[in-house]
Amino acid sequence: MKFGSRSASSQMFVQMSFAGLLASFALNVQGAESTRVIEEVVVTAQKRQESVQDVPLSVTPITGEMIQRLHINDLKDVTGTMPNVQIQVNAGLTNAASYIIRGIGISGNPSPFVGTAVGTVVDGVVQSVNELGLVDQFDIERIEVLRGPQGTLFGANTTGGVINIITRQPTGEFGVHGQATVGNYDRTDASIAVDFPIVEGVLAGRILAANRSRDGHYTNIYDGEDLGHLDSTMMRGYLLWTPTETLDVTLKADMQKIRNGTDVLLNISYPGQVFYRPDTPYGFKLYSDVPDEHDSDTYAFTLTTNWDSQFGEFTSITNYSDWETSGYQDIDGIDLFGFAQNGITKGWQASQEFRNVFRPTENVEILAGLFGMRWEYDSEGQGWPAFVSPTILSVSFTDQRKTDVSAFTQMYWDVTERLRLQAGVRVSWEEVRLGRSNFTYIQPNGANPALGFGNLVGATMLPVSPINAPSSGEEDWTNVGGKIGLDYRVGENVMLYGYYARGFKSGGFNGRVSRSEDIGPYDPEFVDSYEIGLKSDLLENRLRLNLALFLNQWKDLQVNQVFYEGTPPTAHSAIVNAAEATTQGVELEAELLLLDSMSLRGTVGYLDAEYDDFQIGTGPACPPPTEPQPVPCLKDFGGRDLPYSPEWTGSLTLDYGFRLGAGDGSAIVQYTFNGERWGSFNQAPSEFMKDVGLLNASLSWSPSSTDSWTITAWGRNITNKKYLSLALDAPPIFTEGLLGAPREYGIDFEFRL
Repeated sequence: MKFGSRSASSQMFVQMSFAGLLASFALNVQGAESTRVIEEVVVTAQKRQESVQDVPLSVTPITGEMIQRLHINDLKDVTGTMPNVQIQVNAGLTNAASYIIRGIGISGNPSPFVGTAVGTVVDGVVQSVNELGLVDQFDIERIEVLRGPQGTLFGANTTGGVINIITRQPTGEFGVHGQATVGNYDRTDASIAVDFPIVEGVLAGRILAANRSRDGHYTNIYDGEDLGHLDSTMMRGYLLWTPTETLDVTLKADMQKIRNGTDVLLNISYPGQVFYRPDTPYGFKLYSDVPDEHDSDTYAFTLTTNWDSQFGEFTSITNYSDWETSGYQDIDGIDLFGFAQNGITKGWQASQEFRNVFRPTENVEILAGLFGMRWEYDSEGQGWPAFVSPTILSVSFTDQRKTDVSAFTQMYWDVTERLRLQAGVRVSWEEVRLGRSNFTYIQPNGANPALGFGNLVGATMLPVSPINAPSSGEEDWTNVGGKIGLDYRVGENVMLYGYYARGFKSGGFNGRVSRSEDIGPYDPEFVDSYEIGLKSDLLENRLRLNLALFLNQWKDLQVNQVFYEGTPPTAHSAIVNAAEATTQGVELEAELLLLDSMSLRGTVGYLDAEYDDFQIGTGPACPPPTEPQPVPCLKDFGGRDLPYSPEWTGSLTLDYGFRLGAGDGSAIVQYTFNGERWGSFNQAPSEFMKDVGLLNASLSWSPSSTDSWTITAWGRNITNKKYLSLALDAPPIFTEGLLGAPREYGIDFEFRL
């Protein structure tokens, strides 16, 4: 979409955003007495502690206080609150995250073999997969959302950016922090964290536990029970050892046990598709004939060492994690047993990072590091395509092994007191091996997912098709990425910056194919990114105004495509380097203190994200997706929008503090806007998602005599908007969708001792 084609609601939002900011500015200039300034937020976006206003790139921090006050349950709740950032559930899997920043990311496929384009980092540890990305946000210090390639410091698969999550660390002093929540959909949450000294000044600990549960938003028409309920239990423990003032060692152990309901998919098929039914309900009622189960178990251990030595500031981060997930999906969503599947995935990762920061001269700082990671997973899936035959049962196996070794360095040179040069490079070697196999069984008693996973008793395996025999592949790549940039201090609180960065996403193999030849490999994809920006604190630190303009040029874009060959046509799935794309846009973030007790934050993002060159197939041009498709035919997607890349995003947040009775009150009202977007490059009519504006709010109160407890009433999607958050067409069988969460509200009680 172009500027001239934006919707009326988009124009209204942009006008409202700027009008609100200008009105706020006018109020401030009129002379309200003030002593308060905008709070400084320290981030680690460049693997060193510095004010967010000193970081020469686009980074938005979300503090733990804001997470709590707006009741941000998981990361998808921040969509719309920052420019050009999309986070949602991936393909209906309740804990799988889909991150898309500035048009760059992966949607509609949570399988580990597709990799990531936006990295997730937790306490310095790179997460190998996003399959369990939407996790509990209790006891988080802050979340830093970095926009643009971050490959120099964070490695491959960060072409879109990084979600950097920092948990609260031990304080060394005794303290208790707890929270309880009740809300609609029978929500009951309980969380507690305890800090305690073990050896005064030398050894300290911190432990926490949290449980979150609620009923599902959907109702199963078959039995009237809810679908998609949540039940998550998390425990975390820390030991902090500080034998000297220059050395600290932290051991962290994590455990999360999830016993959610089945992953819900809404049938939004159109006429002509196999699962289309004119009377299929559209809303939070649907048909599901599979067990209501989706379980996950995750364990992680991290050892972090910081040593301020005569040789520099040395850091070591060692991690081991493993996970297991299993669950069911009713694919058809209609009033008969048509298509269902389930699967089990087990995986682990081990990583080690060493880095050192040293200063050869007073005005030069150099960071140098080594990184290594090994991760593996094994996956077994079963499918019941009853719409083909009620006796067919398909079984698939996928295993992948990946090794990543890299060396990196980043240099900062203060050329003058105002001008700083930064430059960095990372050299990575990656090796990927993947094996996969598909088998088909005839179950004379009738295949039925209700009989459980692995129900092959009495089944007969059919001969393996020669074109889809078990296959495997192994390949390695060496890639170089880097960054060079300048920032200039116009004044004490005004900085201009610009940079060029080159990032890449790893190559790999396709683990979901119906022809052995489609396994791959596919090669790495590359993004050249340019950004210029302004960061400023004005009006005696009562107005913060940050602006960024960016251009991303995407080459050898990896595309997960489905095409048809033969008579009758047979569907095949492949991942190929099939496209080039350009994303460009503007981002504005502003915060203004209207009064000491009132602040206004606003964000606006404009994004133009299109495929430049993208063709699939051969022969004559294909007709629209709703019409019969000749085989073969050529599909040309050049000029189409990238998936989940709305032209406009933005938010307005008003935060007001006041006296109420014998205590202090605080109110937050937030409006977020997410523009029109498509669920995939196919742009089938069913994949179009309308723009949506959501209203969130909270009201808190605590007694003035103590800050030991606070009670908060909160609401999300207060106007109860019904909107699609996911849509994916799989012609000619079905289109699947997912609705955004309906109105949710509740009361939090928080205490500190």
